[in-house]
Amino acid sequence: MAFAKIKQHYEVVVAFCCFLILFTNIGLPSTSFSVYQPYLVDLPGVGHSGGSIIVSVRTFVSLLAMLVVGRYYDLLDCRAGACLASVFVSIGFLLYSLNTGNFPGLCAASVFTGLGYGLGGMIASTMLINRWFRVNVATVAGVAAVGSGVAAVIIPNSAVALIDAFGLSSAFAFEAALALVLGAVTFALLRNDPRDLELKPYEGKAGEGSQTAGSRNAGEDKPARKRHANRNLSPKAMPLLLVAMVAIGCASVGGGNYLAVLFTSEGFSAESAAAMVAISGACLTVAKLASGVVFDRVGTRNGSIAFFALYIGGTAILCLSDMGNTGLAGAGAFMFGLGMSLGTVGISVWSIELAPRGKETRTIKNFQVCYALGGFIFTFLPGFLTEAFGTYLVSYAILLALLVVAATIIISVYATTEKRAKEAA
Repeated sequence: MAFAKIKQHYEVVVAFCCFLILFTNIGLPSTSFSVYQPYLVDLPGVGHSGGSIIVSVRTFVSLLAMLVVGRYYDLLDCRAGACLASVFVSIGFLLYSLNTGNFPGLCAASVFTGLGYGLGGMIASTMLINRWFRVNVATVAGVAAVGSGVAAVIIPNSAVALIDAFGLSSAFAFEAALALVLGAVTFALLRNDPRDLELKPYEGKAGEGSQTAGSRNAGEDKPARKRHANRNLSPKAMPLLLVAMVAIGCASVGGGNYLAVLFTSEGFSAESAAAMVAISGACLTVAKLASGVVFDRVGTRNGSIAFFALYIGGTAILCLSDMGNTGLAGAGAFMFGLGMSLGTVGISVWSIELAPRGKETRTIKNFQVCYALGGFIFTFLPGFLTEAFGTYLVSYAILLALLVVAATIIISVYATTEKRAKEAA
């Protein structure tokens, strides 16, 4: 009887599983990992360039993994594939723990965390949401994406406390165990498709969850809110959108990973830097949920404008970190974290809404691959730019320009497609 009740609302369980997937496979190896960067660059034989290489190995492997993710999920279903990705993350952190004095070993660890990120991150979550939900897709994507934001809130301060008490290796070992446990929980709860439980995708009928395949009749299947329709874009629009995804990947992955070391290099203490990362992570967590709701309520174009304004403004303030003003730095981290939700919720929603009909899965993959490409490019550069110019501020100035370009492209595409839709009506 209890399972029968849960079964009727199993889309809630799937949304929770997507939350766990993103906490484990994005939150641990990426969103919260910047807290380790100051410690890594201080290790013998690593330095700023080596620290960039360690992160870049992860982002490069993530990119390669995304290129074959379609074949991966042909061989394994989403349940097994996402959980195997969590195992890769666990192995990666175990290798980090065992190789804190070994630069090649740290790079090998990044190979495994990169596999986990690429094979079991946003692509897996977006595929599941696309299967299980027909309404309020942006809101559900936001709820799921909160997982990586929660990791960015609780992991940095916890990691610093563990490092202070037991050392860097122990902090990495703790995350290895956590990834393994969460992967097991996800495997136990997740189901690949509503049809596996004789259900249909959730359509938002008041008071109802996913409905059994035989329970609906003509008077019951009116959804509470229509799902965003796919739009057929002009041939020139998709390449521009892919450029925008690269730019957002640069800012979200690159900018997010170097927040802590940006602050420590400008004179802030390790504790203050961790607090700034936690502030950014807390704002990211709230924004992931809020952005999905905003997109569904006011439209994706208007929601994108609002969050791009926060993202660009926060990045501009971060470029003033050399002033040493804690309040100003906190404001920058606050706004940057809110805007960074576009790197998860935004891309997920854009890929679903703007996909040409019949090419939804391919578009989801392409958007995520370009996002990962941007992340790879801008996790590799900052360390070398810092050694050339003596500051991480140069990197954040470049990110500011890239975000302006991305905002211009995405908002223009939405304005054009909406104008065409009105004319056609």
